[in-house]
Amino acid sequence: MTALSGFRLLLPPGWSRYRVDEDGRKQFIAKLSARLKQVGDPELDVRLRMLANAQWRRLEQTRTHSVYFPDREIDGLAHLPLSLAVRQHVAPAGTAFADDLGSLTRAAIETYDTAIGPIQRWQSDKAGSDDTAGITTRALGYGFGLPGSDERRGLVFLATIPYPDDADPVIVEGATELVDSIMETFRWR
Repeated sequence: MTALSGFRLLLPPGWSRYRVDEDGRKQFIAKLSARLKQVGDPELDVRLRMLANAQWRRLEQTRTHSVYFPDREIDGLAHLPLSLAVRQHVAPAGTAFADDLGSLTRAAIETYDTAIGPIQRWQSDKAGSDDTAGITTRALGYGFGLPGSDERRGLVFLATIPYPDDADPVIVEGATELVDSIMETFRWR
């Protein structure tokens, strides 16, 4: 597989990008730990670092290239607990990129024609269980076919928005609109 093709994405203030590699993991864990030291709960710090390390391993296994998080304090700006990950996707020989996205989700995929070409989008909500009971996770997916390629390659962005089951639907929809707005800024270089 070739290296991830260049693209631009505009993010709101307070967001950071981390490569899914050892350096990116160390940077993210250091920032997480520094923020948790401000809270003053060493047990929570250890637990969240363990969870973050486990999640990082899952990202590596799926060959995720980069992740984006709202992780910096900005005066007057409340951060929602969401993340955005990007990875390259290559459809099997004889299959177009857009046609193979169904292998990534069971959700219905919609196609939107835009100035930069067709964009595929899907959305699903999954209720939590066991340790995550009471938390629903909204997953949003976006597919951008690589222009001028063999039509098998492209980028897939996956956004995750966890929220308590009793969350105000307006907040959940606002987070969804925020991710949609970020993805509208996507441009190939």
